[in-house]
Order: sequence, then C-alpha cells, then structure tokens
Amino acid sequence: MTLIKQKRNERIIEIIKILMNNEKMTLAEITKKANQSLPKVTETINLMKESNIVIEIDSDNIAAMGRPSQKFKLNSAYGYFLGIDLGRIHTNFVVLDYSQKKIFENHIPTLLQLDTKEVANKLGININQILREVKIPKSKLMGIGVSIPGIVNSIMGTSETYLKLENKTIQEYFSEQFKNIVRIEHDVKSMALGEIYYGKYTDLKNALYLNFGWGLGLGIIFNGELYYGKDSYCGEFGHIPVIPNGELCYCGKIGCLETVSSGRAITKKVRDKISGGASSMILNNITDPNKIEALDILKAANKGDQFSIEILEEAGKYLGIGIAMLINIFNPEKIIIGGTFTQVASYILDIAKSNAMKHSLTQLNKNVQFQISSLSNSSGALGVARLTAIENCYK
Repeated sequence: MTLIKQKRNERIIEIIKILMNNEKMTLAEITKKANQSLPKVTETINLMKESNIVIEIDSDNIAAMGRPSQKFKLNSAYGYFLGIDLGRIHTNFVVLDYSQKKIFENHIPTLLQLDTKEVANKLGININQILREVKIPKSKLMGIGVSIPGIVNSIMGTSETYLKLENKTIQEYFSEQFKNIVRIEHDVKSMALGEIYYGKYTDLKNALYLNFGWGLGLGIIFNGELYYGKDSYCGEFGHIPVIPNGELCYCGKIGCLETVSSGRAITKKVRDKISGGASSMILNNITDPNKIEALDILKAANKGDQFSIEILEEAGKYLGIGIAMLINIFNPEKIIIGGTFTQVASYILDIAKSNAMKHSLTQLNKNVQFQISSLSNSSGALGVARLTAIENCYK
C-alpha cells in the first residue's frame, strides 16, 4: 500500500469512528472532531459517498444562505457485525448494522459444557440461521466478536479456562471455522464496553463495571476508555483474598472472594446445606440437591425463602468488603453492577453497598454512585460487537 493510500484510509477510518458515535453530522461538525482540515474532510467524505459508506441527508437547520445544511451519516446497510457472548448460563447473540444500531438479539442455552469443536459447530449453525433471519449476505458480515469468561488474553486471542487448543489460538480456530475476522475478548471487559456505548451512562470517565454472576469479574473504565493492564488480564476481582485459611478456590489459591460471594459459591453452599438436612422452599420443586442451580436459589429468595435469603445476604456482605477495596484503590464516580444476581438486588446489593461504605474511606466513597446495569444479559454481546466494529470498520 502506498503512503498516499494509507493516509487516505486512515482519514476514512477516523471519520467512520466519529460517525459511529454521532448519528449525523455536518462537514463542520466532523472537522471539529477530526484531526483533519475542512478541505481534507470534504475530500474524504466525497470518497466515502462514492463508496456508499456514508449517505448525505438534509439537515433540519437552515444555513446562512437559506438552504438546509447538509449532514452525513453512515450507510447502515454497508456492513454488519455480530457479537457472541459465551456465558455460563446463556449464549447471547447481537447483530449491529454499520451505524452501530442493534438490529437483532437472541439467546440459547450455554455451550461452554461442550468441547471446542462442538462449540464452533453450534455457533456456525446459529450464525448461518441469524444471517438468514436478518437477510444479511455473508459478504456483508465484516467481523464476529466473541466474549468468553475465565482467563482470556485478548491481545493473543487465547482462552486459558475454556475452549483451549494445543496448536492454535481460539481466535485463529474460530476465524478458520467461520471464514471471517474474529475478535476474542474477556466477558466482563465486553460488558463494560457495552455499558460505555449502549448503557444509560455513556459519558463515563472513571467507573467500574462489576459482573456478579457465576463468577465475579471487573471491567475498569479509566479516562473514558477500557483499561487492560500490561497483558490484558486485569480485572480478576473474584480472586482477591478475603478469607485467611478459607476454602480452596478453583484457581488453586485459598480464600478468594469467589469462594464466598459468587454464583458458584452460593450454589455450592446451598447444595451442601440442603444435603445436610437444611429446609428450603427450593425442595418444593427439586428433590436432588445436586440439581439445584443458581437461578433456583434466586427464585426461592424472591418468594421469601428465608434459607436462600440468608445465604444471599452473607454473600452480599463479602461482596461489599471486596467493593470497599475497589473504592479505596480506584475512587470511581460510578460502580455499575450487572450479571445474573442483579435480579435479587434487595437481598444482595443493598447489603453489599452498606458494607462497601462501611469498610471504605469516607473521602473516597462520599461521591460514588451505585447503579444496576440497564442492559440485562445483552451487554457482553453488544460490547464485543462494537469492539469488533471499531477495529474492522473499513477493509
């Protein structure tokens, strides 16, 4: 590629990214945000019009000469991006058009219990079904983002907890199987990105996204951007030590927060106690303690089951202690909590908040706001789809 063509492409990509965050803009508005002069912006926009990347529309405002000023927006049908969130309970799918609007959403049961080849096969079938349903030709699918829980290196495209392969990365394998560009990202980082771009608080500068589900994870928003750390592994909130001489965590360490405050820990404790003779409304529907799942506990708590409520409250206490550490370290403006267990805010999150305030410094906690994610289970798929679009918006 010649230097001239490279510079032209860089200008096009810059304007695409600006328009992804702004539905429609005049040339003057684009120039103000772009690192380009008005003549260069005009030249670039004309090239983008010829390539059908942008569409020119009349503005509602009348320009100085009495004519409507022209505005430009991305052509929503130029390309599409698919986000897949491989959750431990559900697998969520989202399709974004080129203007970054969500045009499709669906979920199926989790696939993580399957081996890697079976997961790829199931995903491939679902991808083809989605493209048929939304009437998108494969040539228009510009990238697929896949969000995965556990230990994920998004720089290398590897997953060290799920979907491990010996001779290639999961990113390489999925790309070969789906015959498309694939972006791998950690599930909670994807959820945090979903909040940045599609949640109620899109102007966040310094905030924390806490996923409270089967495990515990943290997405760190620093100066308006997602923070990765040196090797992209940061945010393993569930593995901070809180119980000296506590239980052995699946990570191999002792007393991690996840051993006392996570969907995994809560489910284990309920199963153990009921196996030992504890009474609970859960037994009205499930007779085998080993078949009790996290959602069964949530439902029982919502129906007033005191046994379930007490276990959830204890988990909330330890969660609050962990959040207090985060407040003391990061001094965030907001803590956004998402994940399966946000469905029982009254039993866990109120206790978590009171304990977080109790155990953190007043100077650091006095202005922090706690919010529940508004995106339900779609945040991870939305976030990884948007990330894929940002990185692959122009070929």
